[in-house]
Amino acid sequence: MTTAEPTNSAAPPVLRGVLLYMAAAMLFACLDALGKYMTRDYHVVQIAWGRYVFHVAFLMILMPRYGVLRPLVSARPVFQLLRGGLLAGVTLLFFTAVSFLPLAEATAIGFVAPLMVTALAALVLKERVGPRRWTAVLLGFTGVLVVIRPGLGAVHWAAFIALAMATCNACYHLATRMLSGVDSAQTTIFYTGIVGAVLLSAAAPFFWTPLDVLGWVQMVTIGMLGGFAHYLFIQAYGCAAPAQLAPYSYIQIVWITILGYMVFGDFPDKWTIIGAAVIVASGLYVFYRESFLRRTRPPAAD
Repeated sequence: MTTAEPTNSAAPPVLRGVLLYMAAAMLFACLDALGKYMTRDYHVVQIAWGRYVFHVAFLMILMPRYGVLRPLVSARPVFQLLRGGLLAGVTLLFFTAVSFLPLAEATAIGFVAPLMVTALAALVLKERVGPRRWTAVLLGFTGVLVVIRPGLGAVHWAAFIALAMATCNACYHLATRMLSGVDSAQTTIFYTGIVGAVLLSAAAPFFWTPLDVLGWVQMVTIGMLGGFAHYLFIQAYGCAAPAQLAPYSYIQIVWITILGYMVFGDFPDKWTIIGAAVIVASGLYVFYRESFLRRTRPPAAD
């Protein structure tokens, strides 16, 4: 029955994927806001520990659905461990940055990561990147300079932490690209949680602050937000292609701006808005160009 009307049956799954993707972006924005709020009372290492340990707890609830041992089997375990370590680094750097910077500013700088992925793919994976995409990458970095505003006042050192986070995030996504089609999504998401949980469990005792009931609730919540958001991402990619979903990742900056204003009273100034707009526009063009090339010619032809 679905093959009789392929055009009409294809739209609802894509729409469902977009809605799931946007919901996941909202959960990640809530995670970021909660993480910033918790930095008032706890060290970033302890917060990241809760984010990963209870992320793994969430996965343990789901594991019977996929089989107990199947997510543990990886064709490239070293890459999975590297990828998990990179994401743990991203989490630590981001929580450090937002403990000093407004959420929207740190997030805007972080969104240069997809442009870094394009540059790194050309340098590391030897993918062909044409002049149009290189121009978009350079414009995106210009947008970062607008957000940081060197020369227009004292640059907060945490802005460079956010830039380091974006670099680490780009390497994480590059590792994800190299694992694409090698391991299942369930295996990848399991390693994402367990590597961070192990690394941070080793470090957390050195930065530990005793938790009250509210603190434990916050730790559980931040982990569940991360686990459920990743789960929604997996479901979204089961409904639509990555190229169809990627542009909607920028909706997260809208949620971040709303939460930053509601929770912390921070609203981005005009330079942050202009810089973020340049970064988003550059990223969207890169997504569009890569999608166009996949449809019309081999990627190496760009």
